[in-house]
Amino acid sequence: MMSLALLFYCLIGAGAYLLVLSLLLDYLEHKMKLSHQIPSHLVEPAGLGASLVNFMMEFLFFVAIPTFVYSFFYFLIPLSGIKAGLAAALFAFVLGAAPAIMGLSVRVKLPMPYLSYMMLSLLFKLGGSLTVIAYLYSL
Repeated sequence: MMSLALLFYCLIGAGAYLLVLSLLLDYLEHKMKLSHQIPSHLVEPAGLGASLVNFMMEFLFFVAIPTFVYSFFYFLIPLSGIKAGLAAALFAFVLGAAPAIMGLSVRVKLPMPYLSYMMLSLLFKLGGSLTVIAYLYSL
């Protein structure tokens, strides 16, 4: 049976983790000037609107959908706790983000430091969010 309180705690906890990490990674990207090698007409101007839309998309794909899926399959998953979260994050990253970004790197001339930073930040966001969700379900 799905617990709505636990679902709410997972959304809040993983969402808070994602918000803090997103702000930190955006700040680091700005300080490292990773997007300065990309032509200015291809880069979305930094601002509250762009950051909010980006956070909402990441919240949907890294927190909301995994929380609902994990709540449905919690009783069927052989692992529990942090191991389950990290395993799910690595599985999703290897099958989802890594091929897409590698394909993008071949077709579009983006700087490799930017793409590497993007892949690493996606792995940290996805891994941390799913770890928080799995940990809360193990309590």
